[in-house]
Amino acid sequence: MDASLPTLAPVPIAAGGASAGDGRWGHYTLQPGLELVALGPGGGGRPQAGLLLSMRPLMAMRLNHQGFALAAAIAGSGGTAAEAARAAGLSPPVAASFLDRLAERRLLTRTLLPPAQWPTVSIIVAARGRHAGTRACIQSLLAQDYPGPPAEIIVVDDASEPPLAPALAGLPVRLIRLERNAGQSAARNLAAAEAEGDLLAFIDNDCVADPSWLRTLVPYLTDPGQAIIGGRVSAPPPSGAVAAFEAVRSPLDMGATSGSVGPGEVVAYLPACNVVVRRDPFLAAGGFTPEMRLGEDVDLTWRLLRTGLRAHYVPSSTVIHHHRERLGALLRRRSDYASSEADLQLRHPAGRRVMPLPRSSLLVLAALTAASLNAPAALALLTLVAALLTHEVIGKHRRLRRLGAVVPVRRVAAAVLREHYASMHGLSANVVRYYSLPLLGLAGLFPALLPAASILFVLAPATDHRRLKPSCRLPTFVGLFWLEMIAYQLGVWRGCLAQKTLRPMIPKLQWRQ
Repeated sequence: MDASLPTLAPVPIAAGGASAGDGRWGHYTLQPGLELVALGPGGGGRPQAGLLLSMRPLMAMRLNHQGFALAAAIAGSGGTAAEAARAAGLSPPVAASFLDRLAERRLLTRTLLPPAQWPTVSIIVAARGRHAGTRACIQSLLAQDYPGPPAEIIVVDDASEPPLAPALAGLPVRLIRLERNAGQSAARNLAAAEAEGDLLAFIDNDCVADPSWLRTLVPYLTDPGQAIIGGRVSAPPPSGAVAAFEAVRSPLDMGATSGSVGPGEVVAYLPACNVVVRRDPFLAAGGFTPEMRLGEDVDLTWRLLRTGLRAHYVPSSTVIHHHRERLGALLRRRSDYASSEADLQLRHPAGRRVMPLPRSSLLVLAALTAASLNAPAALALLTLVAALLTHEVIGKHRRLRRLGAVVPVRRVAAAVLREHYASMHGLSANVVRYYSLPLLGLAGLFPALLPAASILFVLAPATDHRRLKPSCRLPTFVGLFWLEMIAYQLGVWRGCLAQKTLRPMIPKLQWRQ
């Protein structure tokens, strides 16, 4: 997380225009942790202006009286664009346009209102084996509370042995049987070509959908600029340490914050086990790349984005994914996922991995390395870090005061330290995932590196254990974290060898405070 204090450029109040959703404006709420700070009285008792303030991370955005009135109208339990517009004396389309821009910056959460007419949906399940799981998946799809026409359900039996037909007996589904295994990408494309719905919904046969799954996602696709929408992939109650670890560390779970999707965003792609896509753009893009059996969902998301369309993540729409509960299966799958990075980097150069390099964190690590070699140099480095942090706290405190926010210096100092800790956490996770094995070798050759390497190896898993609160003990979680990272790293190397490229190992460096 960037340790700078961004004073976000004010979002202009447009004179006209309509919000996304073809004139239907959604329900908006402020993201947790945001504060509204009035900056003095204006005419008619209205605030002249105000600030949108966050301490986690430290951020301030100045709003004029109309923008502040809109934000104040949705504070608390939230409100619609029409309600906010009345409070600010604006038209609903203008209010919606402003609030949508705040939502794009992840300052607000927007929930779209139901469409006037619900589109037709075809649900596609590419299945191989998992007979009981496939039936449970289909039963959850039949229990959808979708207000539109009943969804068409297409199951592609991708050469399961024995066939899936007996397991699905009595269920109103369309079953397509393949005698030779084609892979999930080709199987999904086959079903999509024959589907009749305006929208295509994809789910895997090791998942069960929440009854509101479709009802929550579909409204977002009434905006013609949105091509693909995805929801959250959650885990059932865990049984055992591996399942408890996977429940909070699954790479399929994109987290709890909604927003735009793409390279450089908080959510980079949408897992194929919980997405809905408009049929025409999907077919125009060629669907899933048939030869890809790993990373095909990342590839599809990024190809659709290249056409100028958008993708969005809606964590309130969930499916439950039955994760792997055995260590060997988990590690093999992590390695397989990682092996797709090289292929994806070659197909999508714009998706190159970014590795933040926080200067203060690197100076601390340098001081730890120097401690056993040159104590005065280590002390000098730590003194420099303290000076830089002090200068940063004072500078940000002054900037907040100039903006009109009266924030005690101790709160600013606490926010700055939290952000530097978050930066160190990000560095730790990045290094352990991609470079832990070479770093272990270097630390063995040069013992002075051991203190810094130990911080990097321990910080990310220890922080994640405290943050994610898994139902397993800290030592178990840390051990599983290390094994997972080693498996992932070996998978990246395997993919690099197969594709004859080092792109995944050479990120774009991004210097930070």
